[in-house]
Amino acid sequence: MPASGKVLEDSIRLSRIHKIKLTLYAVQAVMLVALAVLTIAVFGGATVNPYVYIPLDAFFGVLVLLLLIICLESFFFRMLELRFARSSSARHLMAKRSMKRSIVMAVVAAVVVMTLTVPSIVGRIEESRDQSIYVTPGTYPPYFYSSDVFSLMETVSVHVSAPRQIQVYIIIEELFQQYYNGPDSLSVLASYRLNTYDYITIDNELLIEIPALDRFTRFYIAIDAMDDIGVSAVVTLMKEVSGTFTGTTSLLLIAFVVTNVAWVAYLIPVERKYSTGSIYR
Repeated sequence: MPASGKVLEDSIRLSRIHKIKLTLYAVQAVMLVALAVLTIAVFGGATVNPYVYIPLDAFFGVLVLLLLIICLESFFFRMLELRFARSSSARHLMAKRSMKRSIVMAVVAAVVVMTLTVPSIVGRIEESRDQSIYVTPGTYPPYFYSSDVFSLMETVSVHVSAPRQIQVYIIIEELFQQYYNGPDSLSVLASYRLNTYDYITIDNELLIEIPALDRFTRFYIAIDAMDDIGVSAVVTLMKEVSGTFTGTTSLLLIAFVVTNVAWVAYLIPVERKYSTGSIYR
């Protein structure tokens, strides 16, 4: 085949590759929107009434998985483009740009992985999100949620400290609304407390583990000071990063880093091969 004919044929092939790539990316963008609706609204139980709850933890895992798939597809398309490129300069430029992009993505993903997996970093994040509440007997009980609005941080335990022995009740919202009729209803609420065993402070302290529920929940904290209304307690809500983040999402991000590093290793000899006759530096 004459050189001019081969150049024309390769140009047509490159054009088709670009069209297929753009079409595939558009389809995957639609898939991402559909998966967002499924993971957030359907499986995640998102709500806007009576309170806003938009769980993003599972969606981020799906997002990273889809980005990993797109990343592998882009490598395949880049290999085709390198094959049918018109000149050594074009191949060199393609390889060089692809390497830079993969290095940047690998570094960003690695930083996120370190943030989600290194215990000292995770611990600092969790400590910064802990929240303290002052609770006084006889007042309307305060409340807290099982997680934040986006389900990125979960409330795993409640620490209570008081100057004397008190009783602490963690009540699910539905039961609290049904049975609470003022301070005199504490004896009734005690029968429906979530913390069946750990509810009395020992040595002026108490740690209550909050069980993981399958839905976004509001909890109320009721304190029974046993007729000593002058006693107040400090309640600290202990938070942890979502298990989906530190588990599934972190593993997918590690795979993302490894994939991009492997791609860079593959491109290094390709970039060097075509750099000699390239007009680009």
